Amino acid sequence: MGILRSARGQTAAAIVLFVILLGAITTVAVWNARDHRSRLKSLEETSVAATTLEHARAEFFAEAAALAGLILTGDAPLADMYRDSQATLDQDLEQARAQALAEGNTEDLATLEEMSRRIDEIEQLGDIAVSLVLAGNLDAVKQLQGSVQSDALANAMQAIESAEQISQEKQETYASERAVASDAAGRALWTLTCLGSLAMLLAVGGALALTTRVIRPLAALRAQARAIRAGDLEVRADVSGPEEIASLARSFNEMTEALLKRTDELQRRHEQLSLLHRTASALSQALSTEGVLTLGRKLVSECQGSQQVTVWEVQDGEARPWASNSKRRSENPDVALSPASVERVKLSASEGKPILIPENGDGAAKKAHPSGDGGGRLYLALGRRESARHVLEVELAKAPALTADDITLINALGMEIGIALERAQQYEEAREQADRDFLTGLYGHRALQANLERALQASSQRGESLAIVAMDVDNFRLFNDTYGHSAGDQVLKMIADHLAALCQDNGLAGRYGGDDFMVILPKADREAAFAFAQSVQEWLSQKHFQARGSERIPISVSCGVAVFPEDGRKRHELVAVADANLYESKSLGGKIVGRPKIQEQKAELRKLGTFGMLESLVTAIDNKDHYTKVHSEIVTECAVMLAQELGYSEEVQKTLRIAGLLHDVGKICIPERILRKPGPLTPGEYEVVKHHTVIAEHLLVDLPDVEQVREAALNHHERFDGMGYPNGLEGERIPLLGRIMAIADAFSAMILDRPYRKGRTTGEALAEIQRCAGTQLDSELVEAFVRMVGREEAVATLSRT
Repeated sequence: MGILRSARGQTAAAIVLFVILLGAITTVAVWNARDHRSRLKSLEETSVAATTLEHARAEFFAEAAALAGLILTGDAPLADMYRDSQATLDQDLEQARAQALAEGNTEDLATLEEMSRRIDEIEQLGDIAVSLVLAGNLDAVKQLQGSVQSDALANAMQAIESAEQISQEKQETYASERAVASDAAGRALWTLTCLGSLAMLLAVGGALALTTRVIRPLAALRAQARAIRAGDLEVRADVSGPEEIASLARSFNEMTEALLKRTDELQRRHEQLSLLHRTASALSQALSTEGVLTLGRKLVSECQGSQQVTVWEVQDGEARPWASNSKRRSENPDVALSPASVERVKLSASEGKPILIPENGDGAAKKAHPSGDGGGRLYLALGRRESARHVLEVELAKAPALTADDITLINALGMEIGIALERAQQYEEAREQADRDFLTGLYGHRALQANLERALQASSQRGESLAIVAMDVDNFRLFNDTYGHSAGDQVLKMIADHLAALCQDNGLAGRYGGDDFMVILPKADREAAFAFAQSVQEWLSQKHFQARGSERIPISVSCGVAVFPEDGRKRHELVAVADANLYESKSLGGKIVGRPKIQEQKAELRKLGTFGMLESLVTAIDNKDHYTKVHSEIVTECAVMLAQELGYSEEVQKTLRIAGLLHDVGKICIPERILRKPGPLTPGEYEVVKHHTVIAEHLLVDLPDVEQVREAALNHHERFDGMGYPNGLEGERIPLLGRIMAIADAFSAMILDRPYRKGRTTGEALAEIQRCAGTQLDSELVEAFVRMVGREEAVATLSRT
């Protein structure tokens, strides 16, 4: 009975029953048809036999009538009628005998044989009568009349009556068989009707059962399929019912589960593709290494299975965690690092391949494929180079466990991040090259302006001060003209390297123009900016440039300082103030702005009561040549101190003060190219310079003690041996103030940096002065000068100057 549990078995059973019913109906129908045909044949034979006998009886009477008429009338045409009836009667009798023989009815056959014998007797007389009539022997015919009416005729009539009896029996048999056949046909029709109804009921029941057991579940499956197509993946088919339907339902549910998993997988793939798309889109807009790494760490952390993401930086064989803030990297250099993690990072970076370390593994590096268990760490090198600079360390979650798709996605993200990182590095390199001055390596003008703008915004937000220092290399154009641009480039590179080193920790240096530099100092006030500028000038005072076969050439810079917010709150305001201060610094001979010495000089000149004229001359000297101005200041201090050492009066000191400041005033008429030439003068140029003493004599008018001042200015280049200029005076013929000015002028010229050589030390200068005593300089005055310079207070005064 287990087979009937399946729809196939139930359907097969219904079909078998239906076939059996159809077979039964067919069998009954065939049997009844054959029986009916047999009965019809029997009825037909009975009917034919009865009809034949009736026809034979009728023909017999027709033959007897024809024979009687022939005998009575002798009419010849009756002979033909007789013969026709005779032939028909013989044919009917023969047919009746054949039917009886076929039916095996011996009784009817015997009766027919007897009837045929008696009719033959009558026909024999009839044949005689026909032959007599045809012969015209009517008398003989009349004689036969008696014979015809004899026993023969009676026997023939009796035989005909037997035929009539047989015919009646046949008719009765026909009627009886017909009634039986009718009853049999009715029963067959009823049987077929019952069987047909049963078959119909079976078909309807089978259809209903099929509908209930098969069609309805299939319809339900179809409805559930439509629901799945509409997006409802939670529907499930009923697994009860016939085995095939239950199997189909289970297959449907399995398909739904597979479809659900596939949908989840597609959804996951969609999310992965969406993440990749967002990654590519976001990374395409990240133009800095810091931006790419920060964004890449965030994007990888969004991947399924990733719990924590750390970016490592590998440089010079060392690995350390990378942080978006460079200060955090520098402030935490000693953070405890796992040696295993460091080695894995180095391995991943060197091989440029991902490495997966399972949590339950032995720590050995393995290829990046899922292990089946959750947890562990994934090391992913960023970049397509064999040796990567950055590595992602991804701490994997224990649940859900990492899949191959997750590994593929993280690898794809790593490739995208690596490509973006390389692009950002190339962009930064290109931008760095565009922002950097190709000669010095410092930021260029445009980059300086941009960085200053950002620094000002940051300082404004934090409420901090900010200073900028503008610098200009003194006499740089003349230096280039004299020693060539290659030498000038070396000087610029030297200064730039020093500024870059000073700004390495805090600040930013750049080349603002040809020989101009600018330094941005965040959080610096005016005092700090002055200290910075002074440190640069002090460093340069120890440096020099020495061309082949020439003196050491001093290098100096003028500095202008501007401070936010005192000097301005906007970039162009600060730059304008710094430029103005730089110009003022250049006018002060390279001193940092503040001009304390100028104020002292002006106050001193006011004391002398000649402020207007002297200030004009001093300003003229300064505008012409910064060195001449500084040189004049030192000459003034040295001459006054020497006069004090010799015990001269205040009047003499006053005269020396004015003479010292103005002894080189004649240089305002000397061409600038000669005054500032950073190299030895030609003989012709030297002759031009010699004229400055005579020019000074003519310029110095309307001054206190003007004659002594003019004498000092005119004779400060005369030599004690008579080899000086302009007049070649010798010994004490040289005015005293001129001899004093000569010593002060020589000492200042030696200790100061000149455009064509580096300044000497005080000891070297004193040694040279002592060597020239008696030849170029007055020996007694030299002895007093050396004694005076040896005092500490004198050294302090000269240092301040």
